[in-house]
Amino acid sequence: MSRVEDLRKLDQALTRINRISTGRVAARTRSDRSGVQLSRPAISILGALHSSGPVRLTSLASLTGLEAPLISREVKELGDGGYVLRSSDPTDGRAGIVELSPFGIETWNRYRRAADDINAETFADWSSEDLRSLRVLLERVARDVAKGPVRLERESRAS
Repeated sequence: MSRVEDLRKLDQALTRINRISTGRVAARTRSDRSGVQLSRPAISILGALHSSGPVRLTSLASLTGLEAPLISREVKELGDGGYVLRSSDPTDGRAGIVELSPFGIETWNRYRRAADDINAETFADWSSEDLRSLRVLLERVARDVAKGPVRLERESRAS
């Protein structure tokens, strides 16, 4: 198989993995297993807040990849449900700060444990060595994809 064909197959595999892992069936499975019945954007927000700690509402867009109007709507619903706490930014009263409530932390942990269990079941037949190799390679993929083709364009211009 040529390099171009390998790259196309890689692109197809990554697209398929993304579609499966972020799709409705996977989300429903994680929700059913965890008992957490929140929208996918809400789960993304809980995960971002768990990783980042308290942040401005505007920062959630870059942390989650969600649009500001969706974030505002989801954060309001999460606040109404007791998952997040909202306050004014002490350095700028016009800006809002959002953070996980104790209930939000517990909810995220339940969801994360269910996702971890699903991953453990999915890869049950893989050796520890294979999992480690896959993790290392996927982390490398993520780093290189995040760099984007701009780096490659610059390198070819420098040649």
